[in-house]
Formats: sequence, structure tokens, C-alpha cells
Amino acid sequence: MNNLRMGVIGTGHMGKNHVRNLAEEKRFELVGIYDANTEQAKDVAAKYGTKAYVSMEELLGDVDAVVIAVPSSLHKDIALQVAEFGVHALIEKPLALTSEDAQVIVDAFKEKKLKLAVGHIERFNPVFRELKKLIRPEEAFFIETCRYSPFSGSGRITDTSVVEDLMIHDVDLVCALMEGREVTSLHGRGVSVLSGQTDFATCLMDFAGKAHAIVNASRVSQNKERSITVHTKDSCVHADLLSKKLEIYKSTNMIIDIAKDNSYKQDSVVQKVFVPIEEPLRAELIAFYEAVANGMPIEASGEVGVRAIRICEEVSNRAKKGE
Repeated sequence: MNNLRMGVIGTGHMGKNHVRNLAEEKRFELVGIYDANTEQAKDVAAKYGTKAYVSMEELLGDVDAVVIAVPSSLHKDIALQVAEFGVHALIEKPLALTSEDAQVIVDAFKEKKLKLAVGHIERFNPVFRELKKLIRPEEAFFIETCRYSPFSGSGRITDTSVVEDLMIHDVDLVCALMEGREVTSLHGRGVSVLSGQTDFATCLMDFAGKAHAIVNASRVSQNKERSITVHTKDSCVHADLLSKKLEIYKSTNMIIDIAKDNSYKQDSVVQKVFVPIEEPLRAELIAFYEAVANGMPIEASGEVGVRAIRICEEVSNRAKKGE
């Protein structure tokens, strides 16, 4: 398969970004788009030289695969229609509003033997991709993540908690770093500050093999931060997902210039890791192409999407109860 015939359902913020990448990336043929807002669809189609379909069914009849970038409440119904048409799909995160609905979607695509990917885009952040190369799951004993943002009532989701809004990103990243190690227990704490929902939350995840992670998420902080720190017996690796910096810290007892009068003891060394420049969304779409066209494994599969939702559901329940 040389060119994958693609369509996009939903032309909001993320949908437009998908359209742009699909139009620019030569391995795709952007067949067209569909949005219930016909005027918006026409505007986006005109900008990127593609077709605005008048019905989703018409679009599905002309493509091999689609991106579903509609509100999460619509994911289940649209995904099931897409599967019925025999079309592969990349569905924006979260896969569905509940783990039960997410599992229904996964089962539908499995039954039709179709590829299903979930848009956990942070997996394709170039810093995280390099971090994952450095970490062996069996060697990590503690992971801490921070995802903090200032409050913006008009710019962020406020009809759900910060767990489903932001923490789900890092829950997925921690699970990806610890792949193969079972989550043995979960604890959650949270506080409502401005939205009426949980705005600041902390999750403690225990893994088999005496390892654990602390996942912090806030949408009411005075600072903006997105970081992951991984501790192993031999090193501490810090990834800044915003500044795209990756550093490895190691302790040492090295004596510098031992034969000279100005010799000194160096307690630690820091290695800065090169991080390539890459747009995460384009990397995600290329990985989806490789899965559909060449049978490569899917990085963020439907099962991955279900797992993230299930963990967040439990964390939300425990945060409400203070467990």
C-alpha cells in the first residue's frame, strides 16, 4: 500500500491539526473530511485542498482509514459506525467516556479485524520517545510525573475532573515505561479549587516488584510544568516535556586533577541527551500508517486506551473518598 486513503471526522482544534498533517505528509491521500458544522468543514476543506463530505457515510465509503476527532461523548457511536464500514481508525484520547464503552469499541474493531489506535499523543513527544529507550522497566523503582497548568475556565475542560482531563496522559506514560509490570494497587487524593470538580489530584500507583509511581496533575497551578523523573539503582533520568530536555544524573566519587593542588571531588555527573525535533502528531500519524499499511505494532492500542480510562476511573473514585 503506497498511499493510505484517509479521512477526518471532526474539524475542531485537533481535527484541523490532523487535516494539516495528512495534507502535507506524502504517504497519505487526504480524501476528505466530515463535520456536522458544514460551514466549518467547507472552510477547512478549502484551506487544505480537500473535499467536505455532506455525510459521514459517504466519506466512510471512500476511505481506508479515518481520524475521529469529535467530542469524547460521540466517540462510541461514531467508532461503531466506522467499524461497521470496515474502516481502520485513530481515535483521539480518551477512547470513550467510560471504560465499558471503550471496551465495546475495542471489541467491535477486533471482530472486524481492523486496526484501532488511540491518540495518546504524549507517547510521541520526542523527549518521551528518547526517555523510553533509556529505561528498562525491571530497573525502575520510582517514577514521578508533574503536569501543572494555570486555570483557564474557557480554555480547558471543566465538566470533568483533572484526572480525566490531564492526568490520563501521564497515567498512560507511566504504564508505557513500566510495560510488563502489573499495577498492584492505586490510591488517589484530590481537591476542588475553582471548577466544582477535582482540580488538583495525586495518584499513587504500586507495581509488581516493589516499584511505584506518583502522578501529579493540576489545572489550577501558578506555574506550567510537564515533567517525568525516573529513578533506577544506577541513575536518575529527568525529562522536561515542555522544553524538550532530557538529562541523566549519576553519582560518582571521581577525583578531578588528583595530582594537582587544585584537585577536587566530583559528586555527580550530568549527561544531556540529544532530542530530535519532531512534531508528535505527525509521528503519531506515521506510526498509524505503518500499522495499517505494513502491519507494524500499534504504539497506543485500543487496549492501552481502555487501561488508561480504567485506572483514571479508579483514581477519581478513590480521590473522592480520600482513599
